Amino acid sequence: MLYRRQSIPIQTRTLSRPIGVLVLSASIFTGVAQAHHSYAMFDGTRTSTVTGTVAKLEWKNPHAFVWVYVPSPDKAGTYDLWGFENGSPSVLQGHGWNRDSLKAGDKIVVQYWPLKDGSSGGHCEKITLPDGGALQCPTDLGRR
Repeated sequence: MLYRRQSIPIQTRTLSRPIGVLVLSASIFTGVAQAHHSYAMFDGTRTSTVTGTVAKLEWKNPHAFVWVYVPSPDKAGTYDLWGFENGSPSVLQGHGWNRDSLKAGDKIVVQYWPLKDGSSGGHCEKITLPDGGALQCPTDLGRR
């Protein structure tokens, strides 16, 4: 018995569904990635500076945080905990940081972009160490 080879047309509907799902998924995840990297909460038009004592360097993805005890302007002898967002550990390593760059108890000066809502903290721009050395905080805004 001989079989005849037949051409079977590819149905557009069969291919269009997976392609549509792929395009939709890509657009959703792109939006999530862009929202994740937004700097909208920070006032990037100015920088402020505070002096304090390192409470902790939180070295984890997606962003490292530097937590600093800053003397309270309202109550003498007390401290407020400030948080400074930073780049990811892998990006920070490219700028000379490591998980031991800051230790609890280190006295530092933080230059940062303040939070627009006035909360205690912001996005780190640069940290100055007691010996005069500095740690640059990388960003996507092009300011260095």
